[in-house]
Amino acid sequence: MTRTIAHTTDRSGDDRAAFVHATALAATSGARMVTVHGNAPPGVADELPDAAALAARWGRAVVHERRCHECCDDVADTLLDALAKVGAQLVVAGTHARTGLAGLLKGSVGLTLARNLTSPTLIVPNRGKSFVDERTGAIDLRTVLIPAGDAASAARGLAAAELVLGMAGTTDAVRTILHVGEPPLELAAQPGVLVRNVGGAIEAAILEAARHEPPCLIVMPSRGHDSIGDALFGSHTDHIVKAAGCPVLVVPQPATA
Repeated sequence: MTRTIAHTTDRSGDDRAAFVHATALAATSGARMVTVHGNAPPGVADELPDAAALAARWGRAVVHERRCHECCDDVADTLLDALAKVGAQLVVAGTHARTGLAGLLKGSVGLTLARNLTSPTLIVPNRGKSFVDERTGAIDLRTVLIPAGDAASAARGLAAAELVLGMAGTTDAVRTILHVGEPPLELAAQPGVLVRNVGGAIEAAILEAARHEPPCLIVMPSRGHDSIGDALFGSHTDHIVKAAGCPVLVVPQPATA
């Protein structure tokens, strides 16, 4: 069955990096790509970025559909409604990675989507490290960092990483499972998978690991905002997306009982 990659855009041009990543993954994997823009009439779809033209520059082809959707006052709700109709295995969105007051006043639509989708969401910073070379379409996913609280979340993180690595055609990635706290996480040995157990605060430990050995991609588990504190100040995943400076794959986790 042909996979589908959904890509969201605000048409500002600021989120081009997300478009480039979605196009490269679609061109490499043969997945269908669907670009969605919220709260604009259907005629505007022709003005959305054209993945076929970009892929042609790389000497490749991609099946690309562009859609505009209207349904709700809030653009995130509109995009969620549109994405439900697409049925993608992967969603790609950009983010300004705003922090502080700007982040509170103008939240990230990409993060809002990731908190409410059941499929993994690749969030690409508008300004930051990329794993795609726009000139050639080449994908570099040699190193993947996967924070995990337990064996189950590690397994889900690895599965989501394999989805993207498979789309990228990457077979030699080093995937590092990072566990923060006690007791140490022990996993059965797997080729290309390392397990690191560290102490300290969760976010600080993840960012320190990313600074020490910068990954091409971070895979973050997320249960959305499951507390008042998360709703007001953001979750661990929100903070990592804003601070990491590289693409982050947000993987939905089952809610705790």
